[in-house]
Amino acid sequence: MSLSLAAQSPRRGTTPRAPAAKPTPSATPVNKPAAAQPSPAQPAALAPTTIAVVNDVTISAADIEDQVSAVILRDPDPYLRAYYLDPEKETKEARQRALEARVNSLLIAAEAKKRGKSSDEIVETEINSRIPAPTDQEIKAAYDANRDQIGSASLESVRPELINYIRNQRSQVLYSTLINRLKMTNGIVLAAVNGEPIRVETINERTKAYVYKLEMRIYAARKQVLDRRINDLLVVAESNKRKVGPEEIVRVEITDKIKTPTEAEVSRFYEENKANIKTDLAGARTSIVNYLQQQQQEKLELALADKLRAGAKLQFLLKEPIPPYLNVNIANGATRGDPNAAVTIIEFTDFQCSACGAMYPVVEDVLKSYGNRVRLVIRNFPLSRLHANAFHAAQAAEAAKAQGKFWEYIDFLFRNQNSLDGDSLKKFATQVGLDRKRFDAELDAGKYDSVIRGDMQDGEIYGVEATPTFFINGAILTDYSADGLRAAIEKAFARAQKRTP
Repeated sequence: MSLSLAAQSPRRGTTPRAPAAKPTPSATPVNKPAAAQPSPAQPAALAPTTIAVVNDVTISAADIEDQVSAVILRDPDPYLRAYYLDPEKETKEARQRALEARVNSLLIAAEAKKRGKSSDEIVETEINSRIPAPTDQEIKAAYDANRDQIGSASLESVRPELINYIRNQRSQVLYSTLINRLKMTNGIVLAAVNGEPIRVETINERTKAYVYKLEMRIYAARKQVLDRRINDLLVVAESNKRKVGPEEIVRVEITDKIKTPTEAEVSRFYEENKANIKTDLAGARTSIVNYLQQQQQEKLELALADKLRAGAKLQFLLKEPIPPYLNVNIANGATRGDPNAAVTIIEFTDFQCSACGAMYPVVEDVLKSYGNRVRLVIRNFPLSRLHANAFHAAQAAEAAKAQGKFWEYIDFLFRNQNSLDGDSLKKFATQVGLDRKRFDAELDAGKYDSVIRGDMQDGEIYGVEATPTFFINGAILTDYSADGLRAAIEKAFARAQKRTP
């Protein structure tokens, strides 16, 4: 069962990974603070490696790096591990992968043009239609081979993810075979494919975005470990003040306050999330109870940390990576807000992507407080290999945009992601008051195909690897919460004010 509702849908062609089971909270969710390990007393001048000072106790980068290393080296992403161990080497290899991806994209586009088809049709014919369904034996073998990542989840609960994992592996093999064949039959020179240039700045843009996302993930790991170390020191200090053990502080402030969720709370959670839960209420009850208790624990831990930090002398010196500012083009994207706004958000989206659908109301809610001061731009990045109706839905949205009803129309798309077939797309057009004759003609003719493909090509240049992807004044968003989006907007306002004479 997956209780996670916030994620991105990965773009086609990414490296397949085994499905990772979400950690299940302990039946008695109590985390005792680790034994604090104070550093030497604070010197008169802080060392460059100091990342925090807690009540005159310094914490250096070296103090937490072993824990950070353990977190990152357990991560299933091989590229993150490689970058952490050797940033220079992985950056060079990332540039090479970006170059190869651009070459591959141009090769498929050239083949599609030669056959009078779209790139997606070539991929469907040469790859998707040739992938055999995994057998039960193959699914069981994949389950056994990836138990370290899957954890205690049952085979049946992760069967859909395992099927996708096996299909993705086979897809990669067929994709490589197709690319090798196209390389043999097309002219490739160092900087062009069949005369189509491969620009250095294109590769640089993709690499900058890629490296920044890895840097932010490493920063997040360091911050998580550092926060835990700070909180442990504060609990120890509080226990010394009260003349009790740290475990007593945890018991009084956290453990004793955790309540067993009521049946009504469990049922309500199940009803709100049953689309993402692969069993009935009875089968999910234990996991839901544990999950709700874990939420309680996290809120209590945060409340305790906030209370202790308020009375402490605390300097947080860990520096967040500086984001690259990419020159992301608005192109023909749908826009809302003042064209001269100081902050512009450009979103690359997929109307069938559940993560995009989950983020849609978050964006709408956050932007209410800004009015026209923030301009929102929507561009297309349908993941056709993952979402069969995504490209057609993007065509429909473009047809609605041509009649001035884009925002009204995409509201229907995001609220009805399981009903994006052709008839439904036309029904939504009627519901928002579009000229059906014009809408149907443009949708059936694929009038806006080139607009959508142009968005997708630009997205690849900017390093878009999943949907949704947001750029706020050219800086890529990494925290997909309401607070994360709001913080990114405020940073963009502050930066815009500094640049204004």
